[in-house]
Formats: sequence, C-alpha cells, structure tokens
Amino acid sequence: MMARISTFARDLQLATAGIAPENIARELAAFAKRELLRAIHEGEASDQFDRYVNGRVGVPEESVQPPGPILYVFKYWREIVEFALETLTERSPEKSGRYKQSWFVMLPGGGRVQDIDAIPINATVIICNDQPYSRKIDVGHMRMSVPPGVVEDGRKAVLSRYGNIVTAKRTMIQLPNGYVLKGRFRRGYRPYARKKLRKDTQAGAQMTYPALVLSMKVS
Repeated sequence: MMARISTFARDLQLATAGIAPENIARELAAFAKRELLRAIHEGEASDQFDRYVNGRVGVPEESVQPPGPILYVFKYWREIVEFALETLTERSPEKSGRYKQSWFVMLPGGGRVQDIDAIPINATVIICNDQPYSRKIDVGHMRMSVPPGVVEDGRKAVLSRYGNIVTAKRTMIQLPNGYVLKGRFRRGYRPYARKKLRKDTQAGAQMTYPALVLSMKVS
C-alpha cells in the first residue's frame, strides 16, 4: 500500500511539469480524480475512502494548493467484514437458525461494533458467535448438518480474496458474560475424540469461543 502511495505522489509531480502555474491546481485535481476512478475500476482500491486535500478532510480536489498533496485513504473494513460474515453465515448449520444468526463483530476489550465504517484502519477486528454450543460445532464435538471447521473455512476464504491487504487467524477467546461450563462430558463422535474433560472444560470454567481475528497488513 505504501508503494502505491509513493508512486502516486511521484506521478503527480511528473504530471505538473511544463504546466502554467495558474493551471497547476486544476490539472492536479483532474489527474487525482482520474487516478482515483481508474484504481477503483481496476480493483486496486475500495470505493469507500476519506479524501484529504492539503491536510483538510472532505474538501473537493479543486481546492488543492500546489503542490498538494491530494490523498485518498481507502476503507476496506466494510467490504472485508461483510464478506467474512456472509461466508461464516453460509457455512453455518441452520436447523433452528439461531447459530447462523448469532455472528457478530467486536473489537478487543469486548465492545461490539455497531458501525463498520467507524472501525479504525489499524484496528484488530474479531468476528465471533456467542451461542453456547459454538465451540462444539466448530471443533466437531457434536454431529451437525455441516462439517466442523466453520471459522477456519472463513479464515481461508478471507485470505483467498483479501490476503494481500489483511491478515486472518482463528483463535479461541473468552467473551464478557460468556457461558460457564457445567462440566458434563459426552464423548465426541469423531475418531480419536478425547475420553475425558480437559481442565478448561470442567465445571465452573468460562467457555472459550472460536473467533476469526482480522488486521490490516502494514507495509
């Protein structure tokens, strides 16, 4: 991403060579807008962005004071998060629909995200399902209409499409007011399923939930 920004700045400098001083601002604005449309059309950039002109946010390109800069900060979180949620939902079992409808987005510390567009570019984004049986579904401890590995498949799908700009990993997390285990053991149906409770699954332990953790790459 930084390489793209530095190339863009160099192109702007070259584009102004030989232009009459009174016309430079107009040419800079026109060139920036052409490059923006080209980048979006060719899939190099998101169509969601903040525009900065001489450090002022939201003002039109035509207000630029040479040599600028005109800077576009692209917002990828909505596109990525919506794709991840769609993938996880489609991959979910749907006997009652409760699990399928229980995916949500949060930030570290437990705060659920209400507005995806407000997520900072450098944030860590967590997508999780808070149903008390979500871990059993994901690890395959209970027989379901779908194979286990829901979150892992979501991780692979995100990396396949957005791996050039985002990192994705599957991990286990605790949730605020999460489910407290009752310590009742029933052996899973899969081969080599464990034969007894682990310490973190005994009565009174707070359950950990499978989660997909996303962060933007810094280059």
